[in-house]
Amino acid sequence: MNTKRQNEEPELEPSAGEDDGIILSQQLFCTPDYLTPEDQFPLKGFHSDIDKVEEDDPCPKSPRKEKPYETKFKRRRVEDGDTLSFTDDGEPVVKLGSNHEPFVGFESHFDRVEDFHILKTHTSRSAGCRPPLCNRNSFLNSNSEDEENIFRIQTLKWNDYGNGPPSIIGSNGSSRYINDFREIKEIGKGNFNQVFKVMNRLDGCMYAVKRTIERLRTEPERLKAFNEVQSLAAIGRHKNIVTYYYSWIEVEQMYTQMEFCDHNLSYENCPILLTERHELQVLYQVSSALQFIHEKGIAHLHVKPQNIYVKDGIYKLGGFRCATLLDNSLHVEAGDAQYMPPEILNENYDHLGKADIFSLGASMFDIIQRSRLPTAETEFSKLKEGKVPHLPGVTIQFQNLLKVMMDPDPLKRPSATEILGNSIFIGSLKMT
Repeated sequence: MNTKRQNEEPELEPSAGEDDGIILSQQLFCTPDYLTPEDQFPLKGFHSDIDKVEEDDPCPKSPRKEKPYETKFKRRRVEDGDTLSFTDDGEPVVKLGSNHEPFVGFESHFDRVEDFHILKTHTSRSAGCRPPLCNRNSFLNSNSEDEENIFRIQTLKWNDYGNGPPSIIGSNGSSRYINDFREIKEIGKGNFNQVFKVMNRLDGCMYAVKRTIERLRTEPERLKAFNEVQSLAAIGRHKNIVTYYYSWIEVEQMYTQMEFCDHNLSYENCPILLTERHELQVLYQVSSALQFIHEKGIAHLHVKPQNIYVKDGIYKLGGFRCATLLDNSLHVEAGDAQYMPPEILNENYDHLGKADIFSLGASMFDIIQRSRLPTAETEFSKLKEGKVPHLPGVTIQFQNLLKVMMDPDPLKRPSATEILGNSIFIGSLKMT
């Protein structure tokens, strides 16, 4: 039987019986008559005429696998007149301008598909995230036309975006505070905020992160929380002002990343008693900070020892929660009543810059008296009446300057610029 197969042409159909298990050779498999029925178009490689015609054609490329967003959505560039808004459920809605052809899918509103996926992450209802609204900074004089357009197409009420204010939390529910910082310890707590010493996980530096204690559920609460960061952003950087870096909302609480300082000058946190030399430095450097913000048209209204910080021997003004505009065009909320002048307590806001001068004078008197008379308590009621007690061990020139700073008449108080030009600082150590 094997001899017979060697001498004959192989059959196309194997016979039954013992030949059922035969394995077809490559030569047999490639036989055109076997692979290609007569009623089908011949495959390339099996027909000489077709091979001659197509032998010079390039090899066809494999079919390109299109990405999901390319097969499902039609894309175009963003044109003038298009606006982006959100429904009550937080879903994105694109309103096309004039002369625009219809398009399929929300992705087509973006130049880059990546932009859509980023926004989609922040608007995911399953993640409980909402894109934050842009808030107008009342401490800036004006906005460009482009910036004004932002406020024209949105509402100041965050609840229009869903239930409650937006949260800057990733779509996986992660926390920016936890992801970016390692909390070291709590370093302060007031009526409105907790302050933590933290290390940035990326740069390894220490910062102070302030977090609101109460949930910001209402618009007045949110606007009040915004006041400090907006004023700091409008003021800019100064070596005698605690540096502001960034702020964000997370689970209805506001976080503010600030410069980390060694301590403040409160009675509890000041580790050493100051000499007159250091007291003059405090007065000069905080006056420099007040001069800077007053030139920007901003009043502090919360100057007190707890808001005067120290870092590497430099004194810095912080605590801008009560900051407002000098022209009295914004709501005025006074800070600690002990350090407030009588006109502010009587709701006379005509001289807000001079109110800061009184508060600085009262703060300096409190700091100096603690150094000279640790057991004595400052009688702030007498200071408001212009009755400034004698401070032992303090030069007459220094005491006279503090006295005029706390004059009951705001018009008789010096400005921050006039304090800096006082002869008491001439010949002293470098004040800045």
